[in-house]
Amino acid sequence: MKVFSNLRRLALLLLALQAANWTVSAQGFDLNVSVTPDPVLVNGSLTYVLDLTNRTGFSLPNIYITNTPSALVNLLDVTNNHGTILTNTTSLLFIAESMTNGATAHMVLVIQPLSVGLLTNTIGVRAIEVTNFYTTNVVTEVAAAQADLGVTLTLPAQPVVVNDVITFQTAITNAGPDTAAGVVLTNSLPPGVVLQAVSPAGQAYSVVDTNLIFSLGALTNGTGMQLQFSILPTNAATLTFSAVIGAPDLLDSNPTNDTATASLSVINYLPADLQAVTNSAQVINPQNGLIEQSVLISNVGTNDAPAVRLVVAGLTNRLFNAVGTNSGSPYVVYGTNLMAGAGVNLLLQYSPRVPFPFTNGQLQPFAVPVPDLTPPPVASRDATLTISRLLLRTNGTALLEFPATPGVRYTVVYSADASFSNALMALPSFVAPASLVQWLDYGPPTTLSLPTNTPRRFYRVYRNP
Repeated sequence: MKVFSNLRRLALLLLALQAANWTVSAQGFDLNVSVTPDPVLVNGSLTYVLDLTNRTGFSLPNIYITNTPSALVNLLDVTNNHGTILTNTTSLLFIAESMTNGATAHMVLVIQPLSVGLLTNTIGVRAIEVTNFYTTNVVTEVAAAQADLGVTLTLPAQPVVVNDVITFQTAITNAGPDTAAGVVLTNSLPPGVVLQAVSPAGQAYSVVDTNLIFSLGALTNGTGMQLQFSILPTNAATLTFSAVIGAPDLLDSNPTNDTATASLSVINYLPADLQAVTNSAQVINPQNGLIEQSVLISNVGTNDAPAVRLVVAGLTNRLFNAVGTNSGSPYVVYGTNLMAGAGVNLLLQYSPRVPFPFTNGQLQPFAVPVPDLTPPPVASRDATLTISRLLLRTNGTALLEFPATPGVRYTVVYSADASFSNALMALPSFVAPASLVQWLDYGPPTTLSLPTNTPRRFYRVYRNP
């Protein structure tokens, strides 16, 4: 009865384990089982290695270990260094014969799975003259294809203000070698975030708690796609976003890139006492067809403002040179320090070119951190475009003319030196309306100063990705 007791304890431990590699120590026995690879491709090779060690202190009669797969497989190879092997069309039996104390029976079973899904190998253990039969299930995923799915998250690198509407991207790729069918993406939004929109607009998804779940269908080798999410954070905090990509019945050769996380810092406006008033009439500029109006921002407090955001509320016309919105109102940014007691003129541009009622009460200036205006590396964009004309005008502005592709977005970059070692982006970027574009550098807020305020200004134009 001692043999029966030891095997029963061993079997109870086996029933609790479902891993691909495990070791069980029961009173009188050690059993180690490993499965490689897990998961495995259909029609591939799956190897089970079993090592049973007698630690009872005395010799045992025959011990039987059965292996019964749950689906049809081909038997490729078997090895047993301590006993005999019996097999039929549905199972394989290892017999460990007359095991002395300390002896180990080493068994290897190699099979070929023939169908996709979860393959269960039911391993049974019993001793001679014992009627009880104890089993454990070793489950292995059998995949239909192999591919390297990957996902990345791109959020703004600099802080955003509470109630800003911002956009972040989730990019999905398949590095192959096979097509991944039934790809599913899960984007998890943190608390304190309101979803505004998802692009492409026709992309269907379901919502479970704070998870956005996308069924993306099949991704062939070397392809990918990008989703954009417009969100509004409602609280000042550090928010963590995550994304997970996967597909059923897929052997992913690099699971480390199946999950991505990124953080976003959300802040309140900084302390400063700023005032804003219009200091010109609304004027139609025939060069660009926009209504233009100058606004004076004054720092009347004792704190310097690292940078200034001017929110324009209650508009009937569109603020053409806005770089974002906060609580539904557009804003422009003066991207450098405004010291206490100082002021700066910002040019606001509106469309369509129809004059409209406007009051100073619609102007809401705030202090914000200095934005990062450093342009992305040139290598991440198309080749630098050729500026066909550059004219410094008598009013201190500069006119650039360059060929473009209608409907494509472009960014102007400027610098005080020809090497562009200190280059800055002009805000905002813009969509080309025609095959030849004329762009005006009118100083703040699109650039930090008028072109005539520096000895010389150099420009480049980049086509956005």
